[in-house]
Amino acid sequence: MKAEASNSNSRKLKPEQASAAHTLGRHLSVTAGPGAGKTLVLVERYLEILRTKKVSVDNIVAITFTNRAANEMRERVRREIDNLLKQTDGDERRRWLRHKRALEGACITTIHGFCSRVLHEFPVEADIDPQFTLLDEHRATMLLEAMVEESLTNAIQHADEKVVQLTLGASRASLAAALVKLYWKYRGEALSPDEIEKLSAENHATEADYFAALKELESVIGFFLSARRLTPDAEKKRVKAEHEWPSLRAILAQPADNRSIAAYCQAIEDFRELRPKKGTVPGVERLDELLWGLKSGDRVGGRVPALGFDLLAKDYAISLAKVLRDIERRLDEEKQRLSALDFDDLQLRTLRLLNTHPEVLTRVAERYRFFLVDEFQDTNGLQRDLMRRLALDTGANLFIVGDRKQSIYGFRGADVDVFAEITAAIERAGGMQQPLNVNFRSQKPLIDAYNFLFKRIFRTRAEISRDELSQLGYVKHEESISERPAEHDSPLLEFLVTILPPAKKSHDKSESPQEEQSDRFDVRERDAAQVVERIEALTGYAGVPPAIGEGGRQDACVPRYGDIAILFRALTGVWVYESALRRAGIPYLTVQGKGFYQREEITDLIQLLRFLDNTTDELALAAVLRSPLCGISDNGLLALRCAPKI
Repeated sequence: MKAEASNSNSRKLKPEQASAAHTLGRHLSVTAGPGAGKTLVLVERYLEILRTKKVSVDNIVAITFTNRAANEMRERVRREIDNLLKQTDGDERRRWLRHKRALEGACITTIHGFCSRVLHEFPVEADIDPQFTLLDEHRATMLLEAMVEESLTNAIQHADEKVVQLTLGASRASLAAALVKLYWKYRGEALSPDEIEKLSAENHATEADYFAALKELESVIGFFLSARRLTPDAEKKRVKAEHEWPSLRAILAQPADNRSIAAYCQAIEDFRELRPKKGTVPGVERLDELLWGLKSGDRVGGRVPALGFDLLAKDYAISLAKVLRDIERRLDEEKQRLSALDFDDLQLRTLRLLNTHPEVLTRVAERYRFFLVDEFQDTNGLQRDLMRRLALDTGANLFIVGDRKQSIYGFRGADVDVFAEITAAIERAGGMQQPLNVNFRSQKPLIDAYNFLFKRIFRTRAEISRDELSQLGYVKHEESISERPAEHDSPLLEFLVTILPPAKKSHDKSESPQEEQSDRFDVRERDAAQVVERIEALTGYAGVPPAIGEGGRQDACVPRYGDIAILFRALTGVWVYESALRRAGIPYLTVQGKGFYQREEITDLIQLLRFLDNTTDELALAAVLRSPLCGISDNGLLALRCAPKI
């Protein structure tokens, strides 16, 4: 008789990984750095739930950032279950076999996939067409842009003064692009147009704020003008300031509007010319703060004008909020006509459904008892609210994995602070944090170098408060530990520093934009020349011998050109490096855009190999049939799926 299944992964887990995977009795927030084995932990936790909690896969929700990651996790769970089936027999084996059969329908998906599942189950309560079409990102953006244009036209035709002024001040295209960004941003925070308008009214200055600051300015000016001057020139400035102040006071008495803003700013700057040197007259520092700003340079930055500009912005913000309301109304009508939802609709409708139908929340809570969420640093406020409602408010177990330093989707509405917020909520609910700082991917010399470098880059100044650091998005550096076994000789790490030419003074107005662009290219050319020089040295063609092995042995292998890769943050300006390589006679291949393994023809072959390796992988089969290898259309795939089995 075979022993009861022991986990094949357990022998691979380090203590901190085992703690994250096996702590099931409380919520958990895991901070996992690069190469920390978070996918291994996710898979092991999934299996541990099945092993110890006597639940089925129907009771577990695993949410990943992409469909590809979801498919990979499903496959890894399936492989582990296959291993467990080989180790067990009797009732235990039959139980794992049931789990494997149910795995294809398990809720291992993206947040959008999960929300779609809930909405399809409760279409009446959600007030949607159960056969709704899901708009992809491109179609949703095109539809939004069309509705933005219609709403702008409507606002201009109805003589909305603020909207008209904005189109004249910038351009209609710029305003339309800004409205598209605003719409996606506020929807990602689950805010309605009414809430946006309310926030616009509440979060801006009031006239009372402005005139209170102006009154304080008058008091400071009175003290400033009455103070005795020590030199004739200073006294002359004081007399002139005393003469000019009534004119400035009259201008400040009316907060700036779009027609007078230039004169408003100019009057404040002209008065700056009469300012004495710091420390020569009492009250100068306070005058700076109220009128010009503490570190204003050549811009208006004092408290009084700042409040005036905020009052001006408030009117525009309220007008734009009304335009956003009209955009949403038009979008909703059009999507209802099309029986379509976009990705944000899936989440918003699900959250609304859970908030307005307690019976639905109860049924969902009874079914889904465990939530595992990957890449939580790239979520937004809407997804945070969903997880709170689904898990923290219902008693379900919540397990999140993320790393604030790896948040890269801010341009798509992700908010790195959400990870910290939900972690704090987990701790308030009795949960805990678990860091995974061991790196199994990179070798020790690399990790040591990264720790040395980033410990200094992430260093803070004592005068910056913790709250200010948080607002700036600062994340404290936590050192990684390498546990990857050494392979032959340890890798060497070099830093090549490109020395830049002396920076020109910021007040130098003689440099044109074309000259600035030329300077940037000069920097790239210097860097490219240094890279080429190092490649020639490494390959032994520049008169530099190859690296010496341990003990003085010249047994190090001389690299070939094909052994070298140059990685760029982006391909902007890559032609500078290509030109340098060509001039040096160094052969190269530039992989544009997608990496080699992400090219369509390669992914098609990978899907074919996946299906040949596992003939139950229907997703891989569908990908092969849909690819140019077979060329079957979507309708053809549907016909095959619905055809009677032979």
